[in-house]
Amino acid sequence: MLNIIKQESLKRNNLFLIAALFIFFFGLYVFLDFEGNTNYKVMINNFGFLVVVVHITINLLIAGLTSIMVSFSIINYKLTKIEPKGSNAIPFITFLFGLLTFGCTSCVVSFLSAIGIAFTPYVLPNGNLLWKFGALLFVVIGFIFVMNNIQKTKCKVK
Repeated sequence: MLNIIKQESLKRNNLFLIAALFIFFFGLYVFLDFEGNTNYKVMINNFGFLVVVVHITINLLIAGLTSIMVSFSIINYKLTKIEPKGSNAIPFITFLFGLLTFGCTSCVVSFLSAIGIAFTPYVLPNGNLLWKFGALLFVVIGFIFVMNNIQKTKCKVK
């Protein structure tokens, strides 16, 4: 089934969907970088050029994998009317993970304390780069899981 979806993804409207999702997810992670570190110029001054390049590279990887995962799930649903498990939940969970960790920590702490959850955020070196690696690992695991579920999808014969 995955081969059929790969062929379908090369159609013009699906390429547009993948590109739009990529821009959307990349924008979200750049926004999270800016929420946590003001902007990339400040990040370069604080952490160095190489750390910022790693942040941007991870943003590109996360956005690419997530856009493929979501678009393949949408194409799969259009073809089979079956949604793969985790196809929409995994990108949402990774965004929440990013927001809770390397995003606007003060906003999250305020929100969680308002609903009764109290903790002290632990700021990691290099603009919380370790959390971003964690988010990337989570996306990769989710990507493998969703692609495996799509591969196992069976079409109903009419």
